[in-house]
Amino acid sequence: MSADALDFCLAISRAHASLNLELQENLGAFHGLDYEDFRLLHLLLRAEGGRMAMSGLSRALGLPMSALLRKMVLLEKTGLAERTAGANGDPRRHAAIRPGGRQLMQAAVTTVEAICADAVKSLAPESLPPIRAALLALCLDDTPNA
Repeated sequence: MSADALDFCLAISRAHASLNLELQENLGAFHGLDYEDFRLLHLLLRAEGGRMAMSGLSRALGLPMSALLRKMVLLEKTGLAERTAGANGDPRRHAAIRPGGRQLMQAAVTTVEAICADAVKSLAPESLPPIRAALLALCLDDTPNA
């Protein structure tokens, strides 16, 4: 059974690497974003009020807090996101998407949706929900849609 598990995980890794490369190339060429920044901004775009606690964002992205802080500094410099204080007495620091980030993401999401649709076109549409569920089950956190 462990050889099956190894083969499965290596196949996931290969699929991820292939998709990541395609996304990196197109996001950079068309939108000036790398895939990691897209993922971060996409999480903020989908979060309630366009903001998320830094600790939750760190877990969802699989980044140590120090790496997230470095990314946030760069996104703040370009006006795409910002760090803010928590609302309603929440003592945690939050990340929030700024209007420039929302505008950029509208176009970038369209590009990524097209790439993802092309990537899964050989799969039966009814197979996507169980595959997605299996992949989410492998995630070590409880962040939905991360």
